[in-house]
Amino acid sequence: MTRLTGATLLLLVTLSVLAAQDKVPIEVRYKEATLTTARGSSVQLSCEAVYDFEQCRQLHVVWVRDGKKRVELTDPRRFFTTVSETVSEDGTRRRQVLTEILEVIPEDAGQFQCQAKCEDGEMAMGLFIWINVNG
Repeated sequence: MTRLTGATLLLLVTLSVLAAQDKVPIEVRYKEATLTTARGSSVQLSCEAVYDFEQCRQLHVVWVRDGKKRVELTDPRRFFTTVSETVSEDGTRRRQVLTEILEVIPEDAGQFQCQAKCEDGEMAMGLFIWINVNG
């Protein structure tokens, strides 16, 4: 049995810590788009948050409307959200969030983004989705 001591052990611990720090704890994925829809129709916004469970134990993923103030799309009378999650063999988790605007109104026109946030404050944002409303 080989025993590691002194400088060798310190080097291995340092490399392990640096490797762990190089991992991005959260990444939000989806394509930037412009959606045009008619008033009264529905629109679906979908994003995927890829994260390391060891670095982010509690993850909150939500679509937000970007304007004068950021507003989460959580009102159940206007929005329906489904969430599913898978875990890969290497422990990486993929959380799929689909939010549907049930009945689009003219005030829904604007920019939207998917936001993922860990309990420690680490945050990632996706690209903008623009919604245009006709009628």
